[in-house]
Parts: sequence; structure tokens; C-alpha cells
Amino acid sequence: MLRKLIRVNLMAMFGMVAMMLAYGAATASPQDKDKKDEVPDIKEIMSKGHKGSDAYITKIKDAVKGEKWEDAQKYAKTLAFFGEALGKNKAPKGDADSWKTLCEKYAAATKAAYKGTEDKDAKAVAKGLGAINCGECHKLHKK
Repeated sequence: MLRKLIRVNLMAMFGMVAMMLAYGAATASPQDKDKKDEVPDIKEIMSKGHKGSDAYITKIKDAVKGEKWEDAQKYAKTLAFFGEALGKNKAPKGDADSWKTLCEKYAAATKAAYKGTEDKDAKAVAKGLGAINCGECHKLHKK
């Protein structure tokens, strides 16, 4: 009798947990969905990707130098994400076609660096990062 009572209570408890999880998933706010689809703005991409000793580009170079390939891949993957996201932003100034072309070059360079980290090829990483031409874009598009 006691075993039956315990079994019934456990089943009821599991049922309630399942219902609560289903309710939570069904009532997730639309804002939660939007956050993961959000495109980082230019300022975030540039500051996190390129500015200072804590920038992804610096972390990638340091990780490659130390042959810490997993770290290099992690940072390069984020930089490649930024590379794709940059072109989804509107140019602060300058010609839209130029912006598109330069953003495509940036995206290709960040992808090449990421691929280099996946292949554990320091020269390919350096070539990808070296293809990023900050001055060319800043001259035409930075406010």
C-alpha cells in the first residue's frame, strides 16, 4: 500500500514538472527570441573585435602563438560572426555599394581566419587577419 502511494505521488510530481516546463516554453516572451536574432551594431563589433588587448583579434593571435587551438577557434568563430553581422548594419556615412563590398571583404577575411584555426594553420590565420584593412573602411565610412 505504501509503495503504491509513493509511486502515485512520484508520477504526479513528474507530471507537474512536465507541465511546468511545457508552460514555461509556451510562454517565453517574444523578446527572448529577438535577442538571439539581434544583430550587433558597428560599435560593438569594432570594440569587441578589434579594440585593445581584450579584443577577439588579439586573443586569436595570442592563442595561435601559444598553440591553444580551441581558444583560437572560439574567438575566431565570434569574430567570423561579427564579420557576417557588420554588413547587416547601415553605413554611418559613405556609399552603400562601397560599404557592401568592404563588408564582404571583412566577412571573407574573418571566415578565412576561423577556417585557419579549425585547420590549426597559423599561416592561414595570419593571412585571414592580415586581410582585414581597417583604414580602407574607416576612411570611407567611419563618422
